Amino acid sequence: MKLRQKAAIAIAAISLASVAGVGQANAASIGGGGASFLANMMDICAAQYNRNTQFNTAADVFTYASVGSSSGRSGFASGTYKFGGSESAYTSGAPAGLVYVPLVGGAIAIGYRLDGISPAGATVRLPGELVAKIFAGQITKWSDPAIAAANKATTVAKNLKATKDGVTVSVAKKASNVEFAVSMTPAAAKKYKNAKVTISAAVLGGETKSIYSAKSAAKLSKKVAYAANTVYTVKVGKTLVGTLATEAAKDGETITFPDTPIRVVHRSDGSGTTNNFVNFLNKTFPAIWTKPTSDTFSTGFPTTLPTDGSFQSARGNEGLANYVRDNNGSITYAELSFLEERGVKAAAVSNPAGKYVLPSPTASAVWLDAAAVDAAGLVTQDYTAKAADAYPINAVSYGLSTTAVSATNASVKSFFSYFLNQCVPKNGAGAGYTPLTGAILTKALAQVAKVNAG
Repeated sequence: MKLRQKAAIAIAAISLASVAGVGQANAASIGGGGASFLANMMDICAAQYNRNTQFNTAADVFTYASVGSSSGRSGFASGTYKFGGSESAYTSGAPAGLVYVPLVGGAIAIGYRLDGISPAGATVRLPGELVAKIFAGQITKWSDPAIAAANKATTVAKNLKATKDGVTVSVAKKASNVEFAVSMTPAAAKKYKNAKVTISAAVLGGETKSIYSAKSAAKLSKKVAYAANTVYTVKVGKTLVGTLATEAAKDGETITFPDTPIRVVHRSDGSGTTNNFVNFLNKTFPAIWTKPTSDTFSTGFPTTLPTDGSFQSARGNEGLANYVRDNNGSITYAELSFLEERGVKAAAVSNPAGKYVLPSPTASAVWLDAAAVDAAGLVTQDYTAKAADAYPINAVSYGLSTTAVSATNASVKSFFSYFLNQCVPKNGAGAGYTPLTGAILTKALAQVAKVNAG
C-alpha cells in the first residue's frame, strides 16, 4: 500500500472517532494544502499527530491536500487552507504576518524507465550537464553518445589511510568486517572539540548511507560489516578527511543503451519541485537554462516547449512518478519517495566534486549542510558545494502560517513543532526525506516560535 493511502486510512479512522465522540469537545479539523513534494511526509506526520494525545492535547484532526506549491500558497492566502506547504516563496499576494517554517528536505530524484538496457537493471549515470541538456530537449535519444560515454565502468583505487588537518583515519578489512580507527593530534582535538566524526558508505552504483556519527575525540574506532565495491567518506564537522576503500572497487557499469526516444515528463501545475529543479539547472548550467526559475516548467524552459510529443506533463509528484512507471523511455524529476513507492529507478547524478551520487536522505543532508538560511526562514542552496558524497538536486519544504493569534494558529504551531522535533527525526529518512539539522533546524524552530505570537 502506498504511503498516502496508508496515511489517508489512518486520518479517516481518527476523524470518524472524533465524530463518534471520542475526541475532545474543543477538537478542530484543520486542513492544509500545497506542495506535493511534501505530501508523503505530511501525511505520515498528520496521522501520527492526530493520535498522539501527549502532543495533540486538543485532539485536533490535521489533513493535507496535495495540490502543488502555487495552489497551496494562493489557497492559504485566501483562507481555503488553514496552513500551507510550499518549496518556493511568494512573489506576490502573501498574507499579513506570513511565517515560513522549514519543515523537511529531500532529494529531487531523476526518475526514468528504460527497457532494453544492458545489463538489465543497471543504474544510469548522468553528469549534471546532461541532465540540463535532456530536460532542455537538446538530447533526444537514450543512445546519444554523451550518455554512453558517461556510463563506462571504471575503478576506485585501494586507499587504507588518509590524513587532513591533524586528523588521521585508517581502515582495514578483518575477516567479515571493516574496522576504522580515527586519531587526532592535540591541536586537532582542540579545534574539532565540538564537531562530529561521521562516516558514510557508498556501494558503488548504490546509495550513500550514514554508518557512524559521534562526537570527536582523540581516538575513535568503529567496526561494520564488509561489503564489496564500497567506498567510505570520513569527515570531521564539515572537513573531509578522506575517501577510503579496503580494495580496488568497481565504479559503475558499462551500459549499452537502446535507440529509444527520450520523453521528458514535467509538472503541469505550479510546483515548488519545478522551481527548485529549474533553479538548480539555471544556477549550475546558465548557458543552457538561461531563464530565472519559476513554479511553471514552461516559463523556466529555455525556449518554447516542443509539441512533437517528446515532452509530456503530469500533475503532482505522484503524477510524474506514475507516468514514468508506465511509459518506456520517459524521464522526470520528483521527490525520492514517490519514485521509490512505485519502483521507478533513479539516476546517479554528478555533483560539483565530479562524483556520481544516487539520491538518498543521507546524500541530500550532506548537500543541505552547505546551504544558508535567511532571517525569513528561506533556504538558499550552494550549487558550488564540493562535498564528494552530496547529491546535488534538492529542495526544502516550508510550512506556511502567520503570526496572528488564533486557536487555529495555536494548533498549527503545535503541529509544526511536533513535525520538526518528533516526526521527521524518527520517520523522515525511512520515508525518503531528509530531516533538517544544524543552522536550518535552529532557524526552523525559531520560525515556529513566531507562529501565533502576535
